[in-house]
Order: sequence, then C-alpha cells, then structure tokens
Amino acid sequence: MIDFIKRHIVQLLCLLGLAAPFVSTKLIDLFYFSSLFGWILGFICFISAYIIVLRRPDSPHESSPE
Repeated sequence: MIDFIKRHIVQLLCLLGLAAPFVSTKLIDLFYFSSLFGWILGFICFISAYIIVLRRPDSPHESSPE
C-alpha cells in the first residue's frame, strides 16, 4: 500500500485538489465557510503535488540524450 501511494501521490493529490471544492460546497449547510476551506485545501493539494514533481529526481532513461 505504501509503495502504491509513493508511486501515485501526485495523481492522488491532483484528484483530491479537484474534488475538494465540490465536496466542501456540499457541506455548506454544516459549516458556513466550508466552501472557502475547500478551495484552500484544493490549492494546497495542487501546490504540494507541484513541489513533489519539482523535487522528484529524473529517471535515468529519461535524462540521457540518447
């Protein structure tokens, strides 16, 4: 399970970032500012995925010019 998460963390964060505003809009009756928190959570997920992509080393077969 951990190996799956390590390989697919960027995709999972992007999906969570896309779903967070919609889920939080559905929870607006529970908490008034849930929509705002959903947009913030989605933004944090996208920024986290971007940072992971920037820090991830290139694989050897992609970085060689051959």
